[in-house]
Amino acid sequence: MGEHGYYLKYLTCTFYKVKIMKIDCCDLACPQPVLNTKKALEELENDSILEVMVNSISSLENVKRFATKNGYENTAEELENGKTLIIIVKGYECTIVPSSEEKFLNKTIFVKTDKMGAGELGTILMKSFLKTMLEFKELPKNIVFVNEGVFLTTKKENLDLIENLKELEKRGVSIYSCGLCLNYYKIPTDELKVGEIGNAYDSVDMLLNTEAVSL
Repeated sequence: MGEHGYYLKYLTCTFYKVKIMKIDCCDLACPQPVLNTKKALEELENDSILEVMVNSISSLENVKRFATKNGYENTAEELENGKTLIIIVKGYECTIVPSSEEKFLNKTIFVKTDKMGAGELGTILMKSFLKTMLEFKELPKNIVFVNEGVFLTTKKENLDLIENLKELEKRGVSIYSCGLCLNYYKIPTDELKVGEIGNAYDSVDMLLNTEAVSL
């Protein structure tokens, strides 16, 4: 076992040996599974395989999204005891269809609460703001819901707003809800009604590489 919690072995294929690295990311809090995966891939040589063990839906989605975003082929296999094995191939690039950059602004909107201001008026303003976004041809690249903002993507009383968010998603806007926030408010992941589960690594990446707007 190496200092980073993984070990190496060799898998003999028809023509050559494939190096396999394994890391165990079970029970690790966000964003550690993504950070461990990133570090392992950086240290792993090309034409090799990384196997990542996770035991939560948020870790599964976050690691797979990180791998796909960075051009690595990947697949997942469900195992016993709620565990999932993610297999990532390094050395063979995926074919990723680029989005139409001209229709998106280099902006990320961070929604930190379910209201713009206080009380009923704050709720009306928030829903109106996000609905009005549909009227524009140029849209932000990302909308990230954190803290009480995750109520807007999960609660039944926000179904009208959720439908608007689904329309934005259809038009190519990436929508994320903070996985740590969902856990904190004890919201099951299957109650997420639009978008994907986000993580701290992706959020920091967006903050550093796009213009961030906070609500």
